[in-house]
Amino acid sequence: MMNIIPFFILVITAILILLWAYSAISKFRDLPRFRRGLRSQAFPKWIGKIVFWTLPVTELALIVLLWLPDTRLLGMYLSALLMLTFTIYIGGAVYGFYDRYPCPCGGIFRGMKWNTHFKVNFILTCISVAGILLMEFGTN
Repeated sequence: MMNIIPFFILVITAILILLWAYSAISKFRDLPRFRRGLRSQAFPKWIGKIVFWTLPVTELALIVLLWLPDTRLLGMYLSALLMLTFTIYIGGAVYGFYDRYPCPCGGIFRGMKWNTHFKVNFILTCISVAGILLMEFGTN
């Protein structure tokens, strides 16, 4: 019987590479909008200044880590961590922890309702975790 785990690992890797590429490109395509979005977040403004460059650069770095077989597992772990962070942050908006609900997200995420955004983030977090589990325990 053919081992399909490497196929699923590649599918998950492709999904995450597309996610991070889409996310980084949408930020770089409209940096002023991304900066304005960060300024209106629930966290202190100094954090937004740091996130402005570190987030899109981190997303690009994740693409490289996921692309290279030797660093793919690290890329999966960091993807899961970043997605979990985003999911918790969006969850705070869904459950009313913040005074305001802005999102500097781009593209298709910009128009999503908070509940939908939370569900999509949760699914992407689970996909990242599935990639970790398959890489750690699914192969010989």
